[in-house]
Amino acid sequence: MKDGKTLKSRAAIDIGSNTVQFLMIKEQEVLMRKQFVTSLGYDLDKTKYFHEKSMKDTRKAIAECVKFCAKESIDPKEIRATATEASRVAINGEEFYQSIKNDLGVDVEIISSKKEALLSAKGILWGQKENDFIAIDIGGASTEFISVQSDPFEVKNSISLPIGSVRMNNWKKEENITEMLNSNFFSYDLSIYNTHKLIGVAGTMTSLAMMVLKLNRFEASLIDGTLLKSESLKEIEEQIIDKNSEEILKIYPFLGKRSLVIKSGLELVLLIMEKLNAKEIQVSTQGLVFGSIQS
Repeated sequence: MKDGKTLKSRAAIDIGSNTVQFLMIKEQEVLMRKQFVTSLGYDLDKTKYFHEKSMKDTRKAIAECVKFCAKESIDPKEIRATATEASRVAINGEEFYQSIKNDLGVDVEIISSKKEALLSAKGILWGQKENDFIAIDIGGASTEFISVQSDPFEVKNSISLPIGSVRMNNWKKEENITEMLNSNFFSYDLSIYNTHKLIGVAGTMTSLAMMVLKLNRFEASLIDGTLLKSESLKEIEEQIIDKNSEEILKIYPFLGKRSLVIKSGLELVLLIMEKLNAKEIQVSTQGLVFGSIQS
């Protein structure tokens, strides 16, 4: 109870190019958080359209979230749902989300890269105090670089580059990764984001933390605050560099479908650290969906 009123549960969904993230809270208590790997951005650079299977899997994930919400009397139209880079570029993105609204009652907002950076920064600060920091939010189709002033809160600078774990993986298949990296990463001046320590959010970062910590399941309390040094990440790279996704999955079964893109995600993390002269990354499990649920 607060001011004589019963506090209502709230929910948020973040639809990325690789995963759908779900969060349900009551006041500051996390009631449930789930992740569904739906690969919505699969082959997007090549086809410009969401694939039927990816849309089917994403729809199924959102339907599951709606069922969770019903148990807490959260109406689908009250769910804070956002979609990011893959949805910004897919030709059939708006049509897909209109069908989601019609069929499931969830109104999905395709947010700008600036708003994505803002919500990610707010999520990192959820329930904790940070000094000013530089954050990276590595998704499947984009990476946000975010410079944050914590008190008073302000995103001082941000940039979204069209490079992520899924896109890296797709570029490798087409054998044009050097060309794509030169045009979508190395050509940008990111010097204002140079820092000794980065804060990293999203699935690639939490998965790498679990690999380094040798966890067999997601435990936010153990992962939050983990410092990943380049030396530890390079050891993981050496371990998996010559292995296919099935072999990686045998070593790290918790990865599930993420085993398909984790090598590309790790490669991107190391490139970013080198570019920004960063020696370590502090992992946060509180990304965009935590910021979204506050808005």
